[in-house]
Amino acid sequence: MREAPTTIDGGQGAQYRPSVSVVVPALNEEATLQYIVEWTISVLREITSDFEVVIVDDGSTDGTGRIADGLAVNCSNVVVVHNPRPSGYGGALDAGLRTAAKEVIGLITADGEFHPTDLPRFVEAIRDADIVTSVCPHRPMPYYRKVLSWGWRACVALILGERPEIEGTFMIRRAIFNSLKMESRSGMYVMEMLIRASRAGARLGVIAIEVYPRRDMSKSKVGNLRTTIAVFSEILALRGRL
Repeated sequence: MREAPTTIDGGQGAQYRPSVSVVVPALNEEATLQYIVEWTISVLREITSDFEVVIVDDGSTDGTGRIADGLAVNCSNVVVVHNPRPSGYGGALDAGLRTAAKEVIGLITADGEFHPTDLPRFVEAIRDADIVTSVCPHRPMPYYRKVLSWGWRACVALILGERPEIEGTFMIRRAIFNSLKMESRSGMYVMEMLIRASRAGARLGVIAIEVYPRRDMSKSKVGNLRTTIAVFSEILALRGRL
């Protein structure tokens, strides 16, 4: 039987303590994966007694898969999913979300762009919501990335007629996620999830977080022409499905 969410009173009001899964998609992230996962575990131990970290090795060709397996051996709270080949950001996210077994599911990227220290704020915010997304008011990025981001938001709003607010990571109730069926496999996966959830009556909340992008933006797996074309194509495809 799954443990029911509880609250504790630490002298400053009741703290919400649901069971928590955190998905960590990883494609060739051997340099940062172990540090990020261990950091995530240390934060989760402070906010809940029932948690797991689901690492998705999305067809990595470096040591990411080996490191993930080592983490699972050393900690029973770590679950590893190995995709035989890269499935795209949406594909990796879908594999992790569908593996997650706890009441609420969060997301931390393996490159450290979003820090696990924000997880307590997501947990507290989802007390009165079904999904909590985030915005990054102080996001540093080169000019071309700002143009791509603006263009993506404009296309989503124009083509789909709606654009739920999200710039960073998110947390979702597993019961809500399990009621949805997403077909996108690019960065549009999250947007499709939010639109479908909103249309189904889910309660959406938003918090502001900080972001810590890679110093070398040229290593980004999303800031390139091929991915941009794929995402634009998926916006059009999503309009047809919705």
